[in-house]
Amino acid sequence: MKSSTLSLTLTLVAAMAQAAPTATQSFPDEFKVGLTFYGAAGASYDMSAPTDDTAYPITNPLSVSSISSGGGGNCNFFGGEGGEGFLPNAGTVEISPPQTQVSVICDVA
Repeated sequence: MKSSTLSLTLTLVAAMAQAAPTATQSFPDEFKVGLTFYGAAGASYDMSAPTDDTAYPITNPLSVSSISSGGGGNCNFFGGEGGEGFLPNAGTVEISPPQTQVSVICDVA
């Protein structure tokens, strides 16, 4: 009886130790939203933004008139001239007036 109780106790302790999160626990790469920025005359560029609700700088100087995404996150865009755009999950958002984008914040859709 004592050996089966000891065995059960050790099994439970081992299972709880595996399930308990730690401060240094590593996670797989954060999910990223694929974004395409469109400007005049067919110019465009792509970037991926993590869905961690953090502001990330955009350094491409292209004046952007629309932004599209295949989905996976809600994103807010901030232009260099004060314009803002919101892209809820998949789709396209028009940026008016067209302007260089300076930052993006995305979260999980």
